[in-house]
Amino acid sequence: MNEKECLGKKIRTLRKAKKITQEKFAEMIDVCPRHMVKIEMGQVYPSFVTLKNISSVLGVSIQSLFENEHYDSPENLKQKLCEIIGNLDEKNLRFLYIVASHLD
Repeated sequence: MNEKECLGKKIRTLRKAKKITQEKFAEMIDVCPRHMVKIEMGQVYPSFVTLKNISSVLGVSIQSLFENEHYDSPENLKQKLCEIIGNLDEKNLRFLYIVASHLD
């Protein structure tokens, strides 16, 4: 299972635990139901704004959505993150800095 699939599964599990239908959840987080299906199926990553909305509605932190035993080791994640950062243009590098500086 890849990272997108793990994230989608976690979101789906938390949503179902709160007894919220997929359609209602999509409405609550301001995405179309079809996009919500793609997120939960692990076909797409949600945007940062959508992640904020998901975490708010589910009552969890954004970070907790990414906590999963199926992910790479911290060392592998750091290496992948360094590679990603190294390939970012200035605009996206600034955006990443803003996002990272607001993490708890």
